[in-house]
Amino acid sequence: MAKHNGNTPFRLFKRGEIWHAYISLVVNGQRVVIRESTGTTSRDAATTWCAKRIGEITNSPANTHEITLDAAAAKWWMEYGQNLSSASSVLYLIKNILRYFDPNLPLSQISKLDISNFVCRFQENGRTPATINRYLCCLSSICSRARDNWDCNIPPFKILSFRLKEPRENIKFFHDMDEINRLVDAAAEHLRPIIWCALYTGLRRGRVLGLRWEQIDWDNHQIVYMGKDGNPNSVPLVEPLADILRKLPHTCEYVFTRRGQPVRDVKSAWAAAFVRAGIPYRNFHALRHTTATWLLRQSGNLKVVQSVLGHRTLSVTTKYAHLVNNDSATAMNTLFCTKSAQTPNT
Repeated sequence: MAKHNGNTPFRLFKRGEIWHAYISLVVNGQRVVIRESTGTTSRDAATTWCAKRIGEITNSPANTHEITLDAAAAKWWMEYGQNLSSASSVLYLIKNILRYFDPNLPLSQISKLDISNFVCRFQENGRTPATINRYLCCLSSICSRARDNWDCNIPPFKILSFRLKEPRENIKFFHDMDEINRLVDAAAEHLRPIIWCALYTGLRRGRVLGLRWEQIDWDNHQIVYMGKDGNPNSVPLVEPLADILRKLPHTCEYVFTRRGQPVRDVKSAWAAAFVRAGIPYRNFHALRHTTATWLLRQSGNLKVVQSVLGHRTLSVTTKYAHLVNNDSATAMNTLFCTKSAQTPNT
């Protein structure tokens, strides 16, 4: 028989030697009723368990619609962040956000002043507008998921409204295949196929190094990967790259290995190759810029470049458009400045 506890919102009853609880209380106008085992044979311990359980119910995000920044970040990471291709970079952003803000601060209590101070602090520490904007996008994504998926309260303003204006990107790329060949010839053996893969696909360094054999669709001549939005995407597998990949050893699930282990980083080998090749240094991302630039010059079609690079919007791809202005000028001069062109009467 259940033991009543006066006006308390729970009753205790035994099943065998174990105390069980019947809890009934109203939270935000909704009655919550649960029957659970306390897991103890002690009535005092069972009473303590009920008090703790009631606190959990009363303070749960589902009932209060409040969630702390720490809890929201952890939940967002488990549901979404860890599945991103840039997961390691995203985790770094989250850790720094939690170092700056009070982790126990409810999302709904983040103020405009908090965000403004956050931006100013990072500016004082020499962070670029692009870096600061990545932090703001991460925090905004956490808040959006808390609102849309968990029905939690979030700040009543748009965090992304604090984004800083970024200067036009200085796009560096390789000018011709001769430079690429010189770099490859000077590169360490394990780096060479990585360079060709990045050039022939336009994929970012993280995707190239994380490439698995199962992602290569030999029959349909494509490499399949998960995009930033979590949806599958693909890039054509051109024959020169296919020939290179076929010759690589299958020592593990990863395509690019060294001494039987996946290649995790190429910074040192990459920098050393430029020294040996005697050409101006460019970062690894220049290979992606090179693919985009050469492809745009060849096709003249921004939509094609957008598709290959996996950009969600065409506006991101248009940053390469100015790089083909010289081609346009050459074409116009060829059209109107040849011997066959007629000079208009003035």
